[in-house]
Amino acid sequence: MKARGLSSDAELAARLAAILQSSEDAIIGKTVDDVITAWNPAAERILGFTAAEALGQPIDIIIPEDRLVEEEELRARIARGEIVDRLETVRRGKDGRRIAVVLSVAPIRTPDGRVLGASAILRDVSDRQRALDALQRSESQASVILEAASEGIVIVNGAGAIIAVNRQTEAMFGYPRTELAGRPLELLLPERFRARHAVHRAGYMRDPRVRSMGRGLDLTARRRDGSEFPVEISLSYVQTDDGLRAMAFVTDITERKAMERATRQAERLSALGRLSAGIAHEVNNPIGIMTARIELILMDAEANRLPAETIEDLRVVHRNAIRVATIAKNLLSFARETPRDRALVDVNEVVRNVLLLVTADFTRQRARLHPELEEPLPQILAHPNALEQVVLNLVTNAAEALSDGGDIRITTAAGGDRVRLAVADTGRGIAAGDLAHIFDPFFTTKASGTGLGLSVSYGIVEDHGGTIDVESTPGKGTTFVVSLPVADTRRMA
Repeated sequence: MKARGLSSDAELAARLAAILQSSEDAIIGKTVDDVITAWNPAAERILGFTAAEALGQPIDIIIPEDRLVEEEELRARIARGEIVDRLETVRRGKDGRRIAVVLSVAPIRTPDGRVLGASAILRDVSDRQRALDALQRSESQASVILEAASEGIVIVNGAGAIIAVNRQTEAMFGYPRTELAGRPLELLLPERFRARHAVHRAGYMRDPRVRSMGRGLDLTARRRDGSEFPVEISLSYVQTDDGLRAMAFVTDITERKAMERATRQAERLSALGRLSAGIAHEVNNPIGIMTARIELILMDAEANRLPAETIEDLRVVHRNAIRVATIAKNLLSFARETPRDRALVDVNEVVRNVLLLVTADFTRQRARLHPELEEPLPQILAHPNALEQVVLNLVTNAAEALSDGGDIRITTAAGGDRVRLAVADTGRGIAAGDLAHIFDPFFTTKASGTGLGLSVSYGIVEDHGGTIDVESTPGKGTTFVVSLPVADTRRMA
């Protein structure tokens, strides 16, 4: 499983723009008054209107007259802040033709929750009906239509054995069709889901019907190389001369999930950054006074030889006051309100400095460190202490994941205009349900953790124009990858 952190605001915008431009689905934005504000190339291809023709026009230009009531219901749901997921409906092209689509719509909100408009993802599913019609006439006649489809199409017989796939399925899963023919459909699923899916498949074959899978669920498929990816699946069936045939239309939604995660994370971090800065400012002054007074009382207690239990109680209070002060400092770092001077930095030197600090402790924990540092490494423009904090957080987390000893590999490399730092451990890994939240402030799986270490690291990397990603397999380990831009020394001259 893999989760991706975000970059700077500019890079986030660029990434979202790239997804918008490259998506095979039509992505359309509109205001609360139903005026079109976004129209990507796929929308041009599917609906026929150019961006110049569509932008500023009412959304009704693509709504057939017999679907206007349905559209009114959609508007009401979006105004209430609801998400419309995978509605099968019809839209109208520029030439007047009716286009079968699957539609997902989500409200666009201000930070205070007010609905400003909506974004819609629209997938043309006309190929599905053509493929079904062709399959019903003849499986051999259907091959041309299947090959032209933009979705992966898998055809199985009543026993669940694969009898045909299209070119897109081969590309999506990495299997040649000759290797799939005759194999059970469950081959394309992660092993942990196969037994349960076989039961569901048998039930579907007893009572076949046209339906979508995945509404409100996270469906996962498995490639030939063992990697997994999120999918949406629609099922249909036909009766042929050779018996019942079920047809699965498979859509890889990795890009869509990335866009949704990026948008949600940006909104959360923007709001939490403001909240965190306010809390930290309010906490800093009183905790500073408390810490100073406790230190004075502690000195006086020791000088007057008060009971050891009293002195220890004061030390406990002092340690916890310091901990609160550290949390407040981290909150300010997370909100990026701490001023930082930048200088040319060698990431290898940052790693070496951190390893000097932790090697002795890690050795006692039976955590074996394996630095593999590429030399020479291009310099980056950064705050060295802030980067040391990131590396320290990553290697400390790696060590804590090694409950019974293990290996931590720290590698650096350069490629293009980026420097890459990876910290990989052989520990227990991160549960799939936790992976999407590990960069969220205050999210922690540790009994004594604050949930700020990775959030602060995320903010520091973002502040340096970089990205931080994580990939983890439960029981096998976790790898964090930090990518930072190489310093442009020509502009600094």
